[in-house]
Amino acid sequence: MDQGSVARQELLVFSLAHHQKFAFSTLKVREIVTLSQFNQLPGSHAAIAGTLTLRGETLPVVDLNRAINLKGEPPQSVVVCEIQGARYGLLVGTIEAIQSQEIAAITALPKGVGSRTFSSAVFRDEQGGLVQLLDLERIVGEIHQAVPEVPELDDASLARIRDQKILICDDSRFARKQMARALEAQRIDYLSAPDGKAALAIIKREADAGTPVQILVSDIEMPELDGYQLALSVQADDHLRPAYIILHSSLNPVICERITQAAGANEGLTKFDPHALLAAIGRGAGA
Repeated sequence: MDQGSVARQELLVFSLAHHQKFAFSTLKVREIVTLSQFNQLPGSHAAIAGTLTLRGETLPVVDLNRAINLKGEPPQSVVVCEIQGARYGLLVGTIEAIQSQEIAAITALPKGVGSRTFSSAVFRDEQGGLVQLLDLERIVGEIHQAVPEVPELDDASLARIRDQKILICDDSRFARKQMARALEAQRIDYLSAPDGKAALAIIKREADAGTPVQILVSDIEMPELDGYQLALSVQADDHLRPAYIILHSSLNPVICERITQAAGANEGLTKFDPHALLAAIGRGAGA
């Protein structure tokens, strides 16, 4: 997302097997390095090509072709990304371009399709070709297959939270499941939306019904309407304003905090720490 032009997102477009085009946000990219030899990791996940040492830091290297079950074009470059607070090297094919794309033109996948792919949305590149927006959180999550620890909350905190109407919003099905698991473990009810456009419709519906959403937990980077624009829309409408807004992102914490402040949201969190998420929701319940 480009803060100078809130309706656009900067995307790194690249190819994988059979010249299929994929992309992810440049906000996740730290640098691009030349393909080199990797240190092998015996017994690691099939998608882990090895490790790369970069300026004293050892990074796991993920072969995106293997990670999303494709075969074909060999990798050409390593894109170093920060995902959920950790750095990874991602093996990609040909880097096509950095494209500035209107967020409204990025389309969420139809219901049910996202459960069968590793993409969360699609858009057209400058030549009119179809590009899939990769769900990097799902890719990393399936490689690690770690189940987050369920935090314990005191009865008073739980009672305050359970009394709130909570809406979680994320275009990543995997990320929504992570949040849902943390809430359901505490028997906390919630509403769920797959993108900002759907979330705004739910917020308006609930406000009109006299049962306003009191706590909104939203991803920042989403198709059609991103978390930045969603927060601004809620803040601008007195009918919706009571919502306590938590922006929940896999972006670098510094970038996340900058966008949080610019959007006028109450808090910014880096995915995924269930303790931090429930603590933030608890602060919203006490606001």
